Amino acid sequence: MTTEGQSDKLASDMEMRMKQKSATKFIHEEKFALNEIPRHLLNVYGDQTMDVSTVRRWVARFVSGDSDVKNKPSSGRPCTAFTRRTEECLDQLIRANRRITTRELCTELNIRFNALETMVATLEYREVCARWVSRILKQEYKERPMQVCQDLLNQYKAEGDIFLDRIITGD
Repeated sequence: MTTEGQSDKLASDMEMRMKQKSATKFIHEEKFALNEIPRHLLNVYGDQTMDVSTVRRWVARFVSGDSDVKNKPSSGRPCTAFTRRTEECLDQLIRANRRITTRELCTELNIRFNALETMVATLEYREVCARWVSRILKQEYKERPMQVCQDLLNQYKAEGDIFLDRIITGD
């Protein structure tokens, strides 16, 4: 799945959970019993229904007077791996040493493997035979074979069959 596809799925999941939290709040305010709320959600959302424990946690928040269905910002370290500077450093490290390992990259950049994996995909690199290569063929690499062919054709036009006699082929 592409990065864009993953972000679309993530956004869809977040929207689904927000709808379920709102529905949980509504069902709770309708004075349904706690054990009936997950059944109502299951009828509407099917396999994508939140866990019973999640429903209970949200009902407990509503009972305590917190009526906001949005998640509160969590404490802890904010996500700092996905910065432009980190991506630039990653690009420089890979260009400097095409044989650098993912473990060395994680250590050098002080990030976790899953963050590294995402950034490598964003930069469109992949590992081939223990070497990092760009997934996208650059324009200069596309034009070079065409130029070589054109040079060979020009040389043939200038020299004729003598040029072809100098070519060695083999099986």
